Amino acid sequence: MIKFKSIVLQLKEEEYNDLCQQFVETKADKYLRLLKLYRENKYNDEEIQEMLSVNTSAYYTLKSRLFDKIQDFLTNNMSTPIIDLLRKVANIPTLIYDTHRDTAIAILSKLESELQNYDMPYELSSVYSALKKLHVNSPKYYEYTQLYNKHLAYTIALDKAEDLLNTFMRSVGEYFTSRNKSQVDYLSLIKQEMSHICNLYESHHLQVYKSIVDVTFALYVPNPEAIKDDEPVEDVLAKMERIFTTYNKDTNYQHLQLVFNNLAFEYYHKLNLPKKEARYFEEVDKKLTSFLLFNHCCFTTKFLISKIERYVELGIEGELYEHNLKSLPNYEPDTNDIPNYINFAKYMATSAFYAKKYQEAVQILNALINDISFKNYPHSEIEIKLLLALNYSMINKYDPATSLLRSVTRKIREIDDEMGYENALIFYKILSLQMSSSARQVDQKIGQLFSKFELLNQKSNRMLEYIKIDESFIKALSQVVKR
Repeated sequence: MIKFKSIVLQLKEEEYNDLCQQFVETKADKYLRLLKLYRENKYNDEEIQEMLSVNTSAYYTLKSRLFDKIQDFLTNNMSTPIIDLLRKVANIPTLIYDTHRDTAIAILSKLESELQNYDMPYELSSVYSALKKLHVNSPKYYEYTQLYNKHLAYTIALDKAEDLLNTFMRSVGEYFTSRNKSQVDYLSLIKQEMSHICNLYESHHLQVYKSIVDVTFALYVPNPEAIKDDEPVEDVLAKMERIFTTYNKDTNYQHLQLVFNNLAFEYYHKLNLPKKEARYFEEVDKKLTSFLLFNHCCFTTKFLISKIERYVELGIEGELYEHNLKSLPNYEPDTNDIPNYINFAKYMATSAFYAKKYQEAVQILNALINDISFKNYPHSEIEIKLLLALNYSMINKYDPATSLLRSVTRKIREIDDEMGYENALIFYKILSLQMSSSARQVDQKIGQLFSKFELLNQKSNRMLEYIKIDESFIKALSQVVKR
């Protein structure tokens, strides 16, 4: 179901103003008022209907027609070199049936050159199909037949590579939120298949897709054996950057530049090189709302977790909450994309936590728990419930916190994991001690347990690494019980 209000809120300011001007010029006052009321995002449908003084049937008719007008506006305003090329490709039947042969061949040859510059094999196959027809009685018929077959096969390979990239990113998210070891083997197989496809053709598009998979694997998947023969990550990133520079007119690459910036940021962030990561971080962060839509080709919300860590390292974690009000004012996560939804909720709740808005963090995490099933994401279930229990404890709501901690221990017992969850059990002990103890030096005991937690929290089941554990936090936690 299309979320109409969300579409209105996501309109760029320039688009919104142009649309308003269009309604002013056409004297479409009711459309204009309805658009503005949705843009304000203050009223529900019943309130808007009353403000417009229309009955239910008239209101939904008005809403439907406004939606049609917005669709037409957005479609008509799409104008890029790629779209212009696609329009020319769509006109190929006219060239075959209604244009002099010599003129048609000249136009198709020019179109062939333009499509080659953008590496558009789908559309090139249409051009070669047309050139075959126009040369059916010429020796060039065989040449164009070969080119048609080649680009058709390449198109299939490119489709397969894109499907593998999509599947890989979905599986990375599932591994990150479940820590299911079988996902590691599956991701390794996808990586191998991508390499096989890319070895069949000399294609910079295929090389970019392979590079994204290889770098993502190296960053997030704990399987050293699968990457032992790979090029160093820094070399792979450098090659990607050269491709983007060489084919800078490629619209696809103009968007994938954000994916590159994210991978470079995560790479230097993992190496703990804050100065090197800064440039790439800023490029992604300033386009955050757009970047979060790239979940088909990137594990986008891992950036949010790394962003918390960066703010903690810089000592400005308290600024996250206010920053989100500006950078993510109307963003709505896709609740069907469970791994990215979990990370987004973690990010928003942790931002509220650092702003000492504990009740808001509680609401975000409870909404997450109510919205999804954690059946296939036991790791995230443990982490989310510990984070929720921490926020409950900060506002002296010990009964729900205790219930959550009991649920965590039951889940850990259910998980068949040779490494166990010692880190989670230590965090459980910290919160249990904080809620039950009124003894002196409780902060010292909590500090000792946190030292043990940080020591154990280094394996693949690492969690809550974005919580800043320092003297002020330990002191605040140990004094909550005295409030």
